[in-house]
Amino acid sequence: MDMKITYSSVREPCWANLEKTAIDCLVYFEHLKSEVPFTASATDIEPHGREIFGRCIQGEFGEIGPSIANKKPSENFGDPKLPSGWHEINQFLDEANRENASGTERGLVLVWAAMLDEMLCRLLERFLVQDAVTEKVLRGGSSGPLTSFSSRTKVAFSLGLIAKDEMQAIDKVRAIRNDFAHKVGVSLEEQSFRSKCEDIYSKTVGDSYIFEARHFYSAGCARLLIVLSNRIAEIEGERRQERVETKPLQQR
Repeated sequence: MDMKITYSSVREPCWANLEKTAIDCLVYFEHLKSEVPFTASATDIEPHGREIFGRCIQGEFGEIGPSIANKKPSENFGDPKLPSGWHEINQFLDEANRENASGTERGLVLVWAAMLDEMLCRLLERFLVQDAVTEKVLRGGSSGPLTSFSSRTKVAFSLGLIAKDEMQAIDKVRAIRNDFAHKVGVSLEEQSFRSKCEDIYSKTVGDSYIFEARHFYSAGCARLLIVLSNRIAEIEGERRQERVETKPLQQR
């Protein structure tokens, strides 16, 4: 299910290039709650971009001004930098995108929560003593003390691996996951769920855009995933070491 981007006004259209294949304009987008510069083209990957271009061509927003591209100096922003732990999350984001494309809210909720749960487990694995005992503690099925989403979150906080606000945001994701796992006929657009999704988004992303609840949830989870991935990179070299005593046990 794609998000429908809506806008209420378009003004000051002008050609973005000498070839006249794109148009610069000012657009008031409803989800941004503000007017922003926008470049529309007939080949835009988003429907609203193609629509705005077509309406400009038809003259709905006034005469299209001449190109000013040759008057604007080009800016070199350098090569984009990926998050330090990108290798940890790239496959997760691909899976989330596939689930989002399927259009099922339940699947989307469960997949994002499962990815955060797994990333917490990896964070703990990188920090705790490297041993088969630790493996059973974290991945030992129902018998493992740290195999639940809740326990991993709390222990990660108690060990100083995640901050309290990160724990609180993850707990909201877990609460939504639990409801969707055990109930039928629920929707993220229900006020009780939407308010949680908006809060997760507000705490993790921090802007005031207006989206469908599923997009608030997905964006918030993606941000948390990046935070946890970066944290794994940050704690490199901090792994707890197995305690080894030289004296026999009876002499300690």
